[in-house]
Amino acid sequence: MCIRDRKIISVFSGLSILLIAYFISSLIINNEEETLNNNTNITHLVNAIKIKNQSNHIFAKVNGSLKSKNQIELFSEVQGKLERSTKEFKSGQNYSKGNVLIKIDSKEFLASVKQNRSQLQNLVASVLPDIKLDFPKSFPQWENYFKEFNVNSNTKPLPNHNSEKEKFYIVGKGLQSQYFRVKNLEERLKKYTLLSPFKGTLKESYVSEGALISPGQKLGTFINTDLFELEVSVPSKYGNKLEIGKEVTLNSTYNTNHSGKIIRINNSIDYNSQSIRVFIEFKSEELKDGMYSEVEIPLGTIDDSFLLSRSLLINDSFVYFINTDMTIGLMNVEPKFYDDEYVVVTGLDDGLQILKSYIPGIYDGMKVKIVD
Repeated sequence: MCIRDRKIISVFSGLSILLIAYFISSLIINNEEETLNNNTNITHLVNAIKIKNQSNHIFAKVNGSLKSKNQIELFSEVQGKLERSTKEFKSGQNYSKGNVLIKIDSKEFLASVKQNRSQLQNLVASVLPDIKLDFPKSFPQWENYFKEFNVNSNTKPLPNHNSEKEKFYIVGKGLQSQYFRVKNLEERLKKYTLLSPFKGTLKESYVSEGALISPGQKLGTFINTDLFELEVSVPSKYGNKLEIGKEVTLNSTYNTNHSGKIIRINNSIDYNSQSIRVFIEFKSEELKDGMYSEVEIPLGTIDDSFLLSRSLLINDSFVYFINTDMTIGLMNVEPKFYDDEYVVVTGLDDGLQILKSYIPGIYDGMKVKIVD
């Protein structure tokens, strides 16, 4: 075959390949246009929400751990052996108000108290003859005081003096000095028995029956079981909406709700977290010390607003709505308050319909049909 014939065949082959490529590309383009037209004409089924603006209450949801409001660290002020009371001094032990918490052996100290009472009684007996002669008006009081004096019970106050002269006489005889010495010992005697100041439970116990107790030794921790305080941190931007006395709802780990009130608000703002510490009081026997709790602190209301799921808010400023021609549009709104699930917005007209849930692949102008 000559060179000329080869060139002709090559040119013919090239043209054939170009024609085939053009034909195939035209088919592909036509198919894509047809698919696009078909997709454009698709009507998507959607659920819608009809807007009805109203006043929405807003809350700051915060959490923390409950603490017993009345928590007492128990220390000994005297020395002696720990005796057994009506209940064992063990962690978790419950006490009513006035029950004996701690009882320390006081026999030796009680004997000293009785000795000093007896000395006071002797002094009173020694001055009775002189009082009868020099202060006859006061004698019946002193005589009666002496007759009722009992070294086994707390000492009663000395009789009142009727004149300055009588006062000087009583002080000079050492009665007043001995009386206050006895009262001081009686006050110290009370410290050998520690009574429960309120209904509560023994949170911690550090001593047991028979142990030798020393002054200043820590014995345990006693807490109230029906009065609690919760400390929470609220963002400082809500500081002007916080008020003492406002009712607060608590949701406990037992899924029970309890009502409390704000009792204190710290006036300073934490530098690192930019939050304000708020203290809330709760009264309930169902709550526990140390319980993790969530609370909703009321911050007021936002008028003419709508509560919207955060998943429906686009770029923090827009929502998809449905036009009268049943196509999707994009509308600007103004978020006023956020929580974990919802956002309160303004700028939506009553009667407007918006999407109830987000649709993947949604776009402005997409055709839709609303279903129940």
